[in-house]
Amino acid sequence: DPTIPKYVFTASVRAHAERCLHALGIEDLFVDIIDVKSCGFVTKHSREAFEAAMRIASVNDPERCLFLDDSVKNLKMAKEMGWRGILVGRKARDTGEIITCDDAENEIDCIYDLASILPKLFKAS
Repeated sequence: DPTIPKYVFTASVRAHAERCLHALGIEDLFVDIIDVKSCGFVTKHSREAFEAAMRIASVNDPERCLFLDDSVKNLKMAKEMGWRGILVGRKARDTGEIITCDDAENEIDCIYDLASILPKLFKAS
C-alpha cells in the first residue's frame, strides 16, 4: 500500500543500505533510511535507537510501527517499545538452526511471505 510510509531502519550506514536497496530494485518504496549514524551510533537493539527512529519518522504512537527484522534482540526491544514485530527468517544466520521469537506477533521464512499474513498492506491503491 503506497499510502503507508515505509522506512529502512538499519544497524548499518546509509550508503550500504542504499546499495542494497538499489541492487534489489526497491529503493523507491521507502521514504527514508534510518541508519546507525542518524541514531547517534547506538546499537540497534537499544531503546535510544528506537526512540530516534520514531523521532526521525515523526511517529508519536509506537503502535503505528510495524517492525520486520531477523534479530530476536531487535524484536524484543521493538515489543518493549510498543511496536508490532515480525520475525523474518526462521533460520539463524550463523548456524542455520531454527529460531523463534516470543516477542514477535508472527514469524515468516522470507519477506515474500508478508502478504500471506498481512494482506491489507498490499491492497491496490
